[in-house]
Amino acid sequence: MKRLLLLLGPAFMIFIGLQVLESVIIAFLLFYSWLLAVPLLAGGVPWKRFKITSRAGLLGFGSGLLFFLFIYGGLHWLHIYFIDIDQLRNLLWEWGFSGQGEIWLVLILLMVNPILEEVYWRGFIYENLRKEGTAKFAILMTSAFYTLYHLLSVIPIFNGLYGLVAVIPVFIAGLIWGYMRERTGSITAAIIGHVLGDMGIIFVYWFIIR
Repeated sequence: MKRLLLLLGPAFMIFIGLQVLESVIIAFLLFYSWLLAVPLLAGGVPWKRFKITSRAGLLGFGSGLLFFLFIYGGLHWLHIYFIDIDQLRNLLWEWGFSGQGEIWLVLILLMVNPILEEVYWRGFIYENLRKEGTAKFAILMTSAFYTLYHLLSVIPIFNGLYGLVAVIPVFIAGLIWGYMRERTGSITAAIIGHVLGDMGIIFVYWFIIR
């Protein structure tokens, strides 16, 4: 029961913020509070996993660049099929993603999100699962539940069933970053890759949607 709560907690925070209260700001506050508080209260923040090596840097930059190009490049060419821009702008406005607040939200997404998500999933949760099972099990579980709350976020954004397609790269990213976590013994590569991947999302918002 405790493990299920840890796996579903982030998705529940996103659900309350976006689907119930319809606010990106509240969703972010609930979500990041969970990601930060749970490992701290459990005494499981993996400080030792912040190893900075040339290998971790290369793996992180390579994976991040790949996802940046896939996200921004793909949506740059195909957004007319996947996204109703006007409808999405209205949705973001309803969620509170407008005005001066959007700058802070963008900075949080770019600077806070990659660190807290990786500390939680490839750090805290991964280590707990790895103690009880194989690396494959830990990688698959963290990737699956990491993808779950992204699904809640993208379903209202994409047309029709494209929302389901849109989270496939998220799951793949989780698998790759989990594999790098296992191979390097560090979450540094995953954080670097995550930063560049999120930068692709920011570019989509700033140069296509906004």
